[in-house]
Amino acid sequence: MAERFYTIMIVPGTKAKLLRLRVRRGALMTLGAVTLVGAFTTLSLPLIFYRTVERARELASLRQENETLRDASKEITSLKEQVAYFESKATKFALMAGVESLPSLLGGGGLRLEPSQDEPVVSDEIEDLKERSSVLNKSFDILEKAYRDQSLLLASTPSIAPAKGMISYGYSWRKDPFTGQRAFHTGLDIVAPFGTPILAPADGIVVKAGRMAGYGNVVYLSHGNGLSTRFAHLSGFSVGPGKEISRGDVIGFIGNTGRSLGAHLHYEVLLHNRKVDPSQYILDDSASF
Repeated sequence: MAERFYTIMIVPGTKAKLLRLRVRRGALMTLGAVTLVGAFTTLSLPLIFYRTVERARELASLRQENETLRDASKEITSLKEQVAYFESKATKFALMAGVESLPSLLGGGGLRLEPSQDEPVVSDEIEDLKERSSVLNKSFDILEKAYRDQSLLLASTPSIAPAKGMISYGYSWRKDPFTGQRAFHTGLDIVAPFGTPILAPADGIVVKAGRMAGYGNVVYLSHGNGLSTRFAHLSGFSVGPGKEISRGDVIGFIGNTGRSLGAHLHYEVLLHNRKVDPSQYILDDSASF
């Protein structure tokens, strides 16, 4: 098939010679297509630029929101740890004050926040902390009244660690270091340097200060209201039977007497002659695991 041509006439002016251009049809169509594409691209560039700028702004905003959520997550985690710490303290105070129950938050503990989660979860966490704080306020109001009403009882209730050191064994089952058999450990073993002072955990009176099989040198304190404390493996005494003591008084010194493998204090708390967990009667952080 013969190729088609188009003739384009150009008239420069009234006196100029008429110009004729003979253009192939394919070339003319290609030129037209290129012109259309160029025009479309030129008109689209501002829109593409605008959308690119908007996407960049959205991305920057999302990055800022994620950073804010991460910071909020860290702050909320710290607040939850503090609230849990005070909840634990409130429970111990209640035990000391003889308060049988405190206000509780059903399902307490809150949600677990992850940095990838969104803002509604952060709001839920904050609401949970507000509710737990409100419950704590009510609990401490109850405890404050109990403390006022029972100041004498509280003065004679063990509440401090008897020595500064590390707790090697707690009130729990363990393997007996002498027999190798499983046995229940009825107190706290606080490891500290030989001669470390032992403090009275509450007001009371010295019932015994002497030797006892297995315990070595021991001191027994009576605090009234069915509470008493025992201190074993002492290297020496600073009190005698019948002496009245106050919380914080030095009653003896850590040693290695009796059934002991090294310098430490074996500390027991008895309620109506029944051994109970001494850690429930320690509110300070002098002794730690």
